[in-house]
Amino acid sequence: MKSGLVKNTLVLIVTSLIIRVLSLVNRIILTRLLGNDGISLYVIILPSIMLFMSVAGFSLNTALSKVVAENQVSKKYSEKKILVSAITIGLFATALTSLLLVLIIKPLVNQGLRQQEAFYPILSSLLFLPLVMLNNVFRGYFNGKNRINTTAFANLIEQCARIAFGTLFLFLFRNLGLVGAVTMTIVAMGFGELISLGYILWKIKKAKDKIVFPSPNEPRKAILSVAAPTTFSRLLGNLSEFFEPIIYTLALTRIGFGSKDILYKYSAITAYALPLITLCSFLSQSIATAIIPAISRSSAKGRDDEVVHYIKKSCLLSFVPGILVTILLSTYAHDYMRLVYGTEIGADYVVKLSAFFIFYYLLSPLWAIMQAIGKAKLLFRINLAADIIRLSLIYGLAFVPWISYHSLILVLLGNTVVITMILYFYLKNRYRFRFPPKTIIKILILSLSTFLFLKTIKAGINNYLLNTVLTGLFFLGLWKGLNVTSLDNE
Repeated sequence: MKSGLVKNTLVLIVTSLIIRVLSLVNRIILTRLLGNDGISLYVIILPSIMLFMSVAGFSLNTALSKVVAENQVSKKYSEKKILVSAITIGLFATALTSLLLVLIIKPLVNQGLRQQEAFYPILSSLLFLPLVMLNNVFRGYFNGKNRINTTAFANLIEQCARIAFGTLFLFLFRNLGLVGAVTMTIVAMGFGELISLGYILWKIKKAKDKIVFPSPNEPRKAILSVAAPTTFSRLLGNLSEFFEPIIYTLALTRIGFGSKDILYKYSAITAYALPLITLCSFLSQSIATAIIPAISRSSAKGRDDEVVHYIKKSCLLSFVPGILVTILLSTYAHDYMRLVYGTEIGADYVVKLSAFFIFYYLLSPLWAIMQAIGKAKLLFRINLAADIIRLSLIYGLAFVPWISYHSLILVLLGNTVVITMILYFYLKNRYRFRFPPKTIIKILILSLSTFLFLKTIKAGINNYLLNTVLTGLFFLGLWKGLNVTSLDNE
């Protein structure tokens, strides 16, 4: 049992790391193939599509995972009835979502986003909403059966298929123009869902224990009792992302910017600056995935000393690599932007703000720790308040002359810093821990030495890639020499 848990955890960590790297590769490929106009349109419509996908999926992944797992013990429901009920609920949710999309798409693209070119790309998402729902159902089924490998590989296959079809479609249909190219990029998401669903159906057909526990009981109520509140919680986050470009567009329109200018301002931040700043965030996100089981077990057993150790260790392992990333980005932002995206759009944001976004590397593990110690409701309240304040400030600060269109990036930065500090000090006050002075001194020495080393070699070597490698090696050597992240004797 214990070895199975460890194996499942390792599979999740490894596949999530690969998926995040592939997601980064996908964004780089799309940015290069679509160009600035195409990727600008893509990033401004993506929050809307993700909202529709979230409603259509109706959190059936989570619901089925819980109901199937409990049913393994209680044998209360027929597994066939669980699947049939879940699919019935999903079809109803998908039909309502599709109807909602058709009803609001015109005002959304014309009055909300003010981008008429967004009509067909958003409309094309209708093709794969049922696939999203079915994937949610069957992945939840396998999770409930504790077959984490199947869902992990399904996610991996989906990402690979999305990249392959997206690249293929952009080459085959490059003559369709801007709207056609972005539409085919969205359609490629559907092919990713389709290939992933095919893999899962093959695994179900191959399963030895196909359908067991015959029972007359109806599981619909049990599924809805989990799916409805979970969907509501997720919708708040999705709605925040959905309204972000709409509110930003509304504010900039009021102060005199045209639709094209707004599109470029928004994409400079969300398609170029933020992805580059958070380029290595998969490290901290993988740490967050890894620590949840360990902290959950320690917290359940009341071993606060172990929880404190994991908190400190995860914070250090997330924060310290962020130091190197921040130093390199603030020095070579323009060069990295050209290397990764083939443009320098958004590079000025990276130079000026990357040092503050180091808090972003702490946010994922802190959020995971709060979940692991059972503070999901508190996180929900913090997130709700932060989203309302964030959207209000994005709109309000745009009317401050010296802020103007910078309101989005400044509010996103402020939001990241404030939430990170709230979570950190909550945990600090709850568990009464502190980092020893010598650990803080080591981090300062590591940061300052790396910064001075880079400045020194930059003066003599005019090659940013070579300087990056040399600085990285220096940083790793000094990190190991100072033993910064070791807490064994503290």
